[in-house]
Amino acid sequence: MPNQPRQRRLIVPSRSEHAIHLFLAALTLFAISANAGEVIPATPSAYFNDYAGVVSKEAASRFNEQLAQFERETSNQVVVAVFPKMQSDSDIADYTQRVAEAWGVGQKERRNGVVLFVFIQDRKMFIQVGYGLEGALPDATAFDINESHIKPMFRAGN
Repeated sequence: MPNQPRQRRLIVPSRSEHAIHLFLAALTLFAISANAGEVIPATPSAYFNDYAGVVSKEAASRFNEQLAQFERETSNQVVVAVFPKMQSDSDIADYTQRVAEAWGVGQKERRNGVVLFVFIQDRKMFIQVGYGLEGALPDATAFDINESHIKPMFRAGN
C-alpha cells in the first residue's frame, strides 16, 4: 500500500455555500456601484466656500473672517460649503459624512469640526458634527438650527 498514489478529492461547495458566495459578490458589487457616481469635492481652502455663487464676495469675506475668529477663540472649526448640487445619489447624511471625513475639518486629535453643507438645486442642507463636538452640538440641536434658523432665512431669500 505505501506505493499506491494518494487519491485526490475534489471539494465542491454545496448549493447553499455557492449561493452565499454569489450573494456576497453581488452585495460587494452593489456597494461599489452605489458610490461609483459620487464625487468627493476637494478640501476647501477657506471657512466659507460658495461654489454655487449665491453669496456676494463681500458677505463671503465677512463670513470667512467671522468663522476664522470663532476658531481662534474656541479652537473649534466651522466650515460652510455651498454647492450647486449634491454629487451623489446617497442619503445626504451619509454623503456629507464621507465628505466631512475626507476633508478632516477640525483638529485631528480633538475631532472638533463642524461643516454646514448646502445644496442649492436639491434644496437640501445638513450639518455634520465631528465626534469631539457631539456633546456641545447634538443631532437634535443641529436639526433645530437648520429648521428654526437657517431654513426660514432661506425662504425669505436671505
